Amino acid sequence: MPSQVGNSGKSNAAELDALQKQLGRMNGLSDKLVNILDSFDGRLLKLEASILPIHRSTQNLTKLANNSTLKATEHIVDCLNMPSKEEAYILKGPDESNVLPYLKAMGRLKEGVDVIEKSQLKGCERTIYQMKQLLKAGMLHLETLFRKWLSAVSNPIDMNAMPNSDNELMTTASVRQLSQLSTYIASSEQEIGYSVDFTKPYIEIRSSFLQKSLHPLSQSVQQSEKHQGGPYKKGTSEFLKYTECYAKMMESEYKFAEQIMSNNESRRAMALKGSIAPATAEYIAAGRQLNAIAKRLNYTDTSFVFDIIEKHDRECACYLEGLSQLALLNEVQEMIDAFKLTVLRNFYDFMEDIRGRKDVNAPMNLSSDGTVHEMTSNTLNYFKRLYFWRDTVEPLLILVGDGGWNTMPSPEILASSTKSIPTESAMGAALLQKFFVDALDQMTIALQLKSRGYKKPTLTTLFLLNNYNHILRQIRSPPLNAIFDDGSEMKFSKLVKKQLDAYQESWKPCVENLMDVTYVRGGSIKSTMGNAERQLIKERFKNFNMEFEEIARAQQSYAIPDIELRNQVRRDVKNVLVPMYGRFLDKYQNTDFTKNPAKYIRYDKERIDAMLSHLFEPTS
Repeated sequence: MPSQVGNSGKSNAAELDALQKQLGRMNGLSDKLVNILDSFDGRLLKLEASILPIHRSTQNLTKLANNSTLKATEHIVDCLNMPSKEEAYILKGPDESNVLPYLKAMGRLKEGVDVIEKSQLKGCERTIYQMKQLLKAGMLHLETLFRKWLSAVSNPIDMNAMPNSDNELMTTASVRQLSQLSTYIASSEQEIGYSVDFTKPYIEIRSSFLQKSLHPLSQSVQQSEKHQGGPYKKGTSEFLKYTECYAKMMESEYKFAEQIMSNNESRRAMALKGSIAPATAEYIAAGRQLNAIAKRLNYTDTSFVFDIIEKHDRECACYLEGLSQLALLNEVQEMIDAFKLTVLRNFYDFMEDIRGRKDVNAPMNLSSDGTVHEMTSNTLNYFKRLYFWRDTVEPLLILVGDGGWNTMPSPEILASSTKSIPTESAMGAALLQKFFVDALDQMTIALQLKSRGYKKPTLTTLFLLNNYNHILRQIRSPPLNAIFDDGSEMKFSKLVKKQLDAYQESWKPCVENLMDVTYVRGGSIKSTMGNAERQLIKERFKNFNMEFEEIARAQQSYAIPDIELRNQVRRDVKNVLVPMYGRFLDKYQNTDFTKNPAKYIRYDKERIDAMLSHLFEPTS
């Protein structure tokens, strides 16, 4: 037991000794670690002392970076560098398919110039000059693009399709682009200080477009002028199509200019005036030339003038309303007014012709057969033409007033003319009727004067009869029956009746030879005659034969063109002459008035009737 305790003490002492040695080593290590840490602490103090100034400088720099003045300075620097950045792009010109980036680049240049100029920095004049030169170059590129796009939508068009088709120009993307581009150019002029007068290219391109489009119509009018005169069918004048196309093109041009130059009214008016001037001048020249031809023609051959006036006033004037402020269109109205004045002067010439005052030394121009005079036919045909164009004629008659057709009208009379023909009015219809009645009254007097040119009274009578009857039938028939009233019809009915009675008198020499010469003795008809009695009957037959043959021969060459009138005249003569001749013949052909009856009795009653049936049928 004691030995075990001793061993245990020795063992613990050994372990304690080992622990002490380890503790000594640990203390050495701790000292070394403390020394190292002390060294780090010194170094950290030195590091802090060196980093702190840098940190403080960094904070100051951060504050400076957030300052607006510095930002402005950086922006100015960017602007000063802009010429070198944008020069190549600006000088190259815009991309036609997408012009927006180019406009943005121009916007940046404009802003750069403004920034530099506001900074008032010295030594920047050269840079500002370079930037403004770039802006001018850019504006020239935009002007070139404007001209190119404008030309693309200004190709001459076929006028044959124009009146019946809608103008599609107003909806094209090119027009919208043109509008945007012109707006940009116009708004940028003042800012850039460089004026791009795109009215000049507009006038140059659009005037050529309008003139080339309308020129073929002008040529057609010039060609048709060679064929003016004679019968005219409504709507066939080449000038009508020219007028319609011109008016529609002017309206289209007005709308086009409104889209392209919507932001500048004065510039738009100037551009419009210039663009339509050549085409308008050519149109006016064609109209004036046509009016000059109308003045040279007889009024009966100028119906095309009514068509032109109606076309302009009723259909085309409305197209020109938007352009009414342009002085050029006043000349168009003056040209139309000149046509109206020609018509009014034709009314005066018409009345003068009827009166025979235009050429008092002219021959009577009477036909040898007493047929309807050319003046009568022309007058009534002119009436029909005027009635056909009454919607145009009536307003013109209103201008001159009642009886105004008897005096030569002056241009001043059109000062009260409106731009368009007014609607139908009772005054116009009344004046048209009064005009026709006055003309017929004058023509009645003129016919009576002309009839004196015939040496034979019967021919005088037939001449008046034919003319009066022709007038009566015409005023009873459409369309003139809508103008003339019962008074005019009654007047000419009486004139016709008077001439019918006068014509019957022309057969009086024949009829007088057929008067009853019956001799009565002792209350009964004598069957035998003395020499004096027989001689009287011979003279009656002889004179009848002579008168009848002479009248029949002469009147066979006379004319009554109206079949109904011709039959009536023959019938009236037959109703008197044939029965009287029959009675005279029956009474004396079986008497002893002659030993040679065939010498004196040349005709039986049937042959007299047949010969009368061939009156007024001239032999070939």
